[in-house]
Amino acid sequence: MFDRYSRLINAVRISLTPSTKCNFRCIFCHMEGVYEDTDTMMTPEEIERVMRILKKFDIKSVKLTGGEPMLRNDIVEIIERLHNLGFEDISMTTNGTRFPQLAKRLRDAGLNRVNISLHSINARKFCWIVGAELADGEKRLQHTIEAIKAALDAGIEVVKLNVVIMKGINEDEVDDMVKFVKDIGHENCILQLIELVHEGDVRDSEFFQKYYYDLGPIEDAIKKRAIKYVTRKLQMRRQYLLPENVWVEFVRPMRNCDFCMNDSRIRITHDGKFKPCLMRNDNYVDFLTPMRNGTSDEELERLFLRAVYLREPFWKPNDFRPTDDVTII
Repeated sequence: MFDRYSRLINAVRISLTPSTKCNFRCIFCHMEGVYEDTDTMMTPEEIERVMRILKKFDIKSVKLTGGEPMLRNDIVEIIERLHNLGFEDISMTTNGTRFPQLAKRLRDAGLNRVNISLHSINARKFCWIVGAELADGEKRLQHTIEAIKAALDAGIEVVKLNVVIMKGINEDEVDDMVKFVKDIGHENCILQLIELVHEGDVRDSEFFQKYYYDLGPIEDAIKKRAIKYVTRKLQMRRQYLLPENVWVEFVRPMRNCDFCMNDSRIRITHDGKFKPCLMRNDNYVDFLTPMRNGTSDEELERLFLRAVYLREPFWKPNDFRPTDDVTII
């Protein structure tokens, strides 16, 4: 499946819970671009149905996110259902909630990869970033570290540590983070540095201007030290292998044509809408309402094709024009 900008679509990112219900209150959270406070969430059966339909279009991988996906009591069941549909790659982004207790069950259910948010290893900074009191925040930091170790011990293939870099907050922690990963001593653990996203409410406040940090200088320094580097096809992300045997990956979406032009994912919101672009909230395609009203699989396919048609890179070359075709191969 290709969209009108010749971008291959072979992955889906599903929000399982609304960001308004997350148990963290991270100061930079862009809430997946969904700000409505709603209790409507897809059931495991509804997730299975829509993903069975999307699999017909050669979707190969699924990423589960939130809000916080681990707040769902049926998270293991959801992963099992996706695994039984035959998806090659099932991953999750989490703050680590309940992960130490469930890591092995999640792996056995079919979870291949996990991204765990660890925006600081300094307890005071961590508390401030996740919106917690110091005493509670210290416990949450320790729990997050335990979640990372539990994921690796359970045999999850790749464990990435998500770190949103912010000016004046944690841009000075990169070396400490590299040492942290080195001390873990596991080759499947990757440090992922993320640029602050200029989106939604963040864009309309002074927050972005105050805390945005261009990752260019950090990436230049890492590149000079690296003994090897690769470029991932997904959004042209670059990974560098340091002499400490630590991989560092960079996610730099801001004003980045390469990032948008190589985005192969379509998003699904927790309340059952296709979301063609993270950076926009004006082109959703609702499928859960028709599904609950008894619509056919053929109509759900049509709604998916409509969402694909609406996909457009938020940043793209000025002279780039779409075609009118959506191609199925």
